[in-house]
Amino acid sequence: MRRLITRLCLVAGVLSGGPHAWALDPGVSLFDYHHDTWRHKDGAPVSITSMAQTTDGWLWLGTEQGLYRFDGLHFERYRSPSGRALLSARISTLTATLGGDLVVGHLDGGINLIRRGEIIPLPAWNAAKVDTVYDIMVDRDGTIWICTRSGLVRYAKGAWHNVDASWGLPQKTIEEATLDQYDQLWVLVSREWYKLDRDARRFQPTGRRDEDGAFFSPDGAMWRRKGKLIERVPSGQPGPRLPRLEAQRHLFRQTRDMFDADGNLWLLRSPNGIARVRKQDLPRSDSFDPSLLPAERLDQPWQLSNPHLIGMLEDREGNLWAMSLSGLERWRNQRIRTIALPENLASPNLAADGQGRIWVGADNLEQLWDVAGSTPPAPRTGARRIAVAGRAGAILSASAQGVEHRRDGKLTVLPLPSDCPNVRAPLVNRLAEDRDSIWAGLRNCGLFRYRDGAWHPGAGLGIPPKERVMTAAPDGAMWFGYRNGDVLRFLDGQLTRYAMADGRSLGPLQLIDTQREILISGAEGMAVLRQGRFERLHAAEPDALNYVAGVVVMPNGDRWLHVGAGLARVAAADWQASMADPRRPLRMEVLDAADGYPGAPMIFAPIANGTLDDAGKLWFAATEGIGVLDTNRLYRNPVPPALEINALSVDNQLYPPQAGLRLPQKPMRVDIGFAALSIGMPERMQVWYKLDGVDRDWQLAGTRRMVSYSNLGPGSYRFSIKAANGDGVWNEGGASLSFAIEPAFTQTVWFYLLCAGAAIAVAYGLYLMRLRQLVRRMNAVLAARLLERERIARALHDSLLQSVQALVLRFSALGKSLPPDSEARQQLNTLLYEADGVIVEGRNAVMGLRLASVHGGDIELAFRRLVERMQAEHQVSMALSVRGTRRRLDPLAWEEVYHIGAEALLNACRHAGASRIVMELDFGAQGLTLLVRDNGKGLDADLLRDGQRDGHWGLVGMRERAHNLHGTLTLQAATPRGLTVRLHIPATRAYGGQGRPSWRRRVASLFSRWRGA
Repeated sequence: MRRLITRLCLVAGVLSGGPHAWALDPGVSLFDYHHDTWRHKDGAPVSITSMAQTTDGWLWLGTEQGLYRFDGLHFERYRSPSGRALLSARISTLTATLGGDLVVGHLDGGINLIRRGEIIPLPAWNAAKVDTVYDIMVDRDGTIWICTRSGLVRYAKGAWHNVDASWGLPQKTIEEATLDQYDQLWVLVSREWYKLDRDARRFQPTGRRDEDGAFFSPDGAMWRRKGKLIERVPSGQPGPRLPRLEAQRHLFRQTRDMFDADGNLWLLRSPNGIARVRKQDLPRSDSFDPSLLPAERLDQPWQLSNPHLIGMLEDREGNLWAMSLSGLERWRNQRIRTIALPENLASPNLAADGQGRIWVGADNLEQLWDVAGSTPPAPRTGARRIAVAGRAGAILSASAQGVEHRRDGKLTVLPLPSDCPNVRAPLVNRLAEDRDSIWAGLRNCGLFRYRDGAWHPGAGLGIPPKERVMTAAPDGAMWFGYRNGDVLRFLDGQLTRYAMADGRSLGPLQLIDTQREILISGAEGMAVLRQGRFERLHAAEPDALNYVAGVVVMPNGDRWLHVGAGLARVAAADWQASMADPRRPLRMEVLDAADGYPGAPMIFAPIANGTLDDAGKLWFAATEGIGVLDTNRLYRNPVPPALEINALSVDNQLYPPQAGLRLPQKPMRVDIGFAALSIGMPERMQVWYKLDGVDRDWQLAGTRRMVSYSNLGPGSYRFSIKAANGDGVWNEGGASLSFAIEPAFTQTVWFYLLCAGAAIAVAYGLYLMRLRQLVRRMNAVLAARLLERERIARALHDSLLQSVQALVLRFSALGKSLPPDSEARQQLNTLLYEADGVIVEGRNAVMGLRLASVHGGDIELAFRRLVERMQAEHQVSMALSVRGTRRRLDPLAWEEVYHIGAEALLNACRHAGASRIVMELDFGAQGLTLLVRDNGKGLDADLLRDGQRDGHWGLVGMRERAHNLHGTLTLQAATPRGLTVRLHIPATRAYGGQGRPSWRRRVASLFSRWRGA
């Protein structure tokens, strides 16, 4: 029962694996695989001793100088992200587990376990002795079996154990351990195999000796070397044989023999290099001598980095890898096979006949070459043959002797036109066949049409000379293209000219294709005929459709275009979409040199270059050979690339790339390393990356695997990568790394608020400074004005008023000399009375000019004297009250406030008929407030609303004075009668420079209030 459960588990393990690529195509010659070699000059490590591929896609290489890993593009010496070191740099063996771990064995003894790129600490050896490690096997339950020079060591459940004599195993050098699909553990001791009886916990000798370890065929059979022979090892298990484990295919074994996934046998050192025996050439026996079997070999020094290969493996994509002390080798499938051209063959061209045979012509061939049915003829100088497909499977060719027409084994030769003056040997370089004619273009002689047994010049048909390319259409029409891009159609004697829709020529035409649509191609692109005009086709790459040399239409509607970069496949749906709207870019999959394309397209001659045979193989001519693409066996890699973000450094300081990482403040440079692992064709991968918050869109990485960002600000970031392998299979999940950068104090909100506060404080300080400057300037102006007023007052008093007083005295004396009752004396007395009024008014004016000086700048004193005087003159009850801290007023404010208060008192006495007037003066912190309240008759509603009365200017003057001080003047009717006049002047205008206390005084005031509370 236990064995049955074990088998089911193993089979489930095989079937549960991800997608697997094809193995190397057994139908392709060993020489036609794509073969790459990396030596030390290419960055490869030397003295490779072992290799393994982990499930994440890395190819690991053990050497005597350290551990390396390879992503197909870059060799990288392994360093633990945490800084942990390997036990030794001298690596002896590597084993990858299905769980993704890598177990590293050392020549100096001991092992390391690497999990997800990090070295996992293992406990101390205890009593176990781990000598030089030769092989490592990880059992189904996680037990690690270690083959060493001094015996077998077992690591299980966190502890080390020596497998001593109680296990039935000799205490000798253990060379190898392997696990078969029946859960049987085999160990090789001094070239003799022992098998573990798990129930008895003892190893049993099998009596079988081996020279070079065990390996498994796809059907699950275990094989071993015995001298020159390869023998099958009986499993000892009843029932049908189970297939081999996935681990037995992909995990590296130090062996010189291996079966690939298709059952082909690969041999190393047989005697040198690498050899392959195809599955169909293997005998159906349990023992055979591989040296007697037909094999393909690569064993010359120029074919390998080193003919002495020491190990190989088949990776998860089906590629074959081999290692030597000099470097690394890789063989992979390539889609295009090359047929080598005879030496010095010039400008080959080809065509397929009705039987599917491929015929090749060239500038220096005397006869056509049937590629499949004959050896290539030797080139000869002066000879010329071209091969063009005619109608109904015919082949047209031409030489100096004439034009040949082959169909169904029948050959017809047409002599060249005889009317070519001054041309000794006409050269045919263009041929075509419509439904009833053969057309030939002769260099230096022009176009001819063979019809009704004779050649007729094209000029007689109205066809312009010097056509570059010509093609027959299925409807019987002939199409001609010219160097200037012109296109003409000739049918039933009618000639039609076609132009480009955008008015821009394609340049010298290379191709006219009439299989389905009418297509033209030239130096400047490709176009399709729609509604009587040619519309330009577009592609993602601007020059991708320049000089298209051939178009092949597949039975399913796909197109193959022979473009400058190689062969481009266009799916039928994409083709139809672009035909419906030529502005839509044509989606193409290009096969280039990485797929085996030999050189560059032949575009020297305007002959269609590309044809399909009956077997579905696409043939074309290139500068380095004849290319063949089997469209029925298009190898596609179904394995998506594995992705990982494996490095992060800030200003050259490494950090483990783990979630939730917080980086230091203000980094100058952040470097992020990543890997996209598809080691078969890494150069064709599409790798994209994006840093959220920095990159607006996905960025193409190309072959870079490290990106840098400068001066990243504080905040949270997420770096993501995505990739597709060379065949467009995407890793849907991608990989991402989130991290955060701590803000410096200068990058926090508090710092910005502090800066804003400082800016406001500076602005306010500048405002106060400017205000003080203006106040000082205004005070200076006012002081000068007051001085001038005082001077004028002195002048009026000392000169004018004194003079007028003297005149009055003299006129008074003169009046006394007149008779008392005379009319003159009475008139003089009247004039003297008026003169006294003038003197009083003059004195009052002088008093107004020196009003502030008279009262010492004390507004309270001035108002008290005014109240006393007016109370005495008008017999009205008046009272003055003062609140707040007395302050000296600004001179201008003093004068304006005094006049407003005096005007308010005078109006209340003269016009309101008030019996009581109250004046209040409030020295407030925010400004000066003056209130004048009376109990008179008040003002009518119109006057309160309009603020003035026609012909009266007292209230207008009061408002103007208040406005000059940026103050407010309000009049409000009192209840039940009377009027209240309220004046408020801001502190800055009322008190000038002492309007508001300094910040020190305000802080001190607040502190005093706090202490008082």
